[in-house]
Amino acid sequence: MSPSPPEFGASPTSGSNQASLRLPLKATTDAPLSIDVLSPPKQGDALSGLTQAVAGVGVAVAPELPGARWPTEPGEADAWAVAVDAATNWYVLLSQDCDIVDAGDEPTVLIAPLVLVPVQEWQVLHRNGYSARRFAYPHDKFILPEGFMPVVDLAWVTTVLKGSLTAEVVRCVRPFTGPNRAHFGEWLATRFGRVPFSTEVVENVLDHFDYVRVRLTKSFVKASQSGGTASMEARAVGAVVRWYSRVDGPRVHVLGELTRQSLLAAGFINDDNELDIEGLAKAQERLSAAVTKRINAKSAHGGYEARVTLADLELVPASQFREFALLVR
Repeated sequence: MSPSPPEFGASPTSGSNQASLRLPLKATTDAPLSIDVLSPPKQGDALSGLTQAVAGVGVAVAPELPGARWPTEPGEADAWAVAVDAATNWYVLLSQDCDIVDAGDEPTVLIAPLVLVPVQEWQVLHRNGYSARRFAYPHDKFILPEGFMPVVDLAWVTTVLKGSLTAEVVRCVRPFTGPNRAHFGEWLATRFGRVPFSTEVVENVLDHFDYVRVRLTKSFVKASQSGGTASMEARAVGAVVRWYSRVDGPRVHVLGELTRQSLLAAGFINDDNELDIEGLAKAQERLSAAVTKRINAKSAHGGYEARVTLADLELVPASQFREFALLVR
């Protein structure tokens, strides 16, 4: 059983002012944030010293958030708002760079809390993240408790006044490199503009595909950490950097994006720099079979079938690829 993050203690109940256990994180290198034109904050930066707000009406209370001073016995029509400090004391800046430095039309910025999850969950998100809510955040700038890693949690997005960033108590670290920061921005854009798949497709196909994907990703990560060798289909899933999908009537196509670097890391390129085409094809076949087996076991009468393809996008014709949407739910 995975351990519970230390900051998530006993959840408060309605009318309770009792805070849950907290675990503030320390940064390995933190510095005062500058908002001037020479060194403006950027999307993806981690900030401490801020707070987030949660509003509701009546008895609505979010038990996932520790430390909130929830209203005591509000009436059914009473509107309220509370300030909630992230249990780690860190937040991630979500606004785009141009909005952050715009002093005219954009008086606020968006932030979301940095929370801790078990290492295994972080690894699953990091390998080929499938979550529309959580993003595996870089960990090298923080001193972390053993067994836990940081993720951005978009369930609790909050707006803060831009002037707050210049307060003396606010500190900033910038763990993203250029390519990773671009990936984070892409994920945010997809979160708020992702293609909605029907409930039938999600329940009869995508949920089952995700079950298989997560199981094989965990197997690949475990083998990589122990020095063992994962199954071919697990290595194939580990080689995927992004997943895409499209729906064609009863058939759901799932496309896994491969790169030469990811194939090398997953063991599909040998010492002579040759791609194991036969092995990759067999791994794709086994992955498709595993997804089909799961669908047949859980949604045999759903009327859908899945087709899984793994490919380098440079080899996929643009006319075909434009029909796919980034698979984030």
